[in-house]
Amino acid sequence: MAALSENVLTVNMLLSVFFLPGIYANNCGRRTPLVFIKTPKPTAALSGSCLNVPCSFTAAPGRTVFDSSKETRGAWIRDGNAIFDINNGVKTNLVEITGNLSQKNCSSLFSDINTSQAGKYFLRIENSDYKTTDCSDPLQITVE
Repeated sequence: MAALSENVLTVNMLLSVFFLPGIYANNCGRRTPLVFIKTPKPTAALSGSCLNVPCSFTAAPGRTVFDSSKETRGAWIRDGNAIFDINNGVKTNLVEITGNLSQKNCSSLFSDINTSQAGKYFLRIENSDYKTTDCSDPLQITVE
């Protein structure tokens, strides 16, 4: 009986090592994402052109709730860059969120895109105490 229990434990550990990490295959770590974006997949652009990306998002309640009556700020974060606070709004030289974030519209314009801008982009939303990043399904941009 002890050998059977040991075998079950071994199988359970192996399954955890090989299959469990798949549920954490995104960039969320062990956190549950609270915002989910919807963008065209795949998204490609020609080098030197502008890329208009239609985008919308849903906001799930967490410790706080998204409140569309409050000021909403957002930013696109390139893979590998950590951001936890948005101080200067949503416009940069490379990307401008053109949609109304309060209405959950994150449509964006990437200007003069080049190959160094290819990669994964994560949407960060800040709405009063509601602060979260879409880590589960990033915008993937390829540049040719």
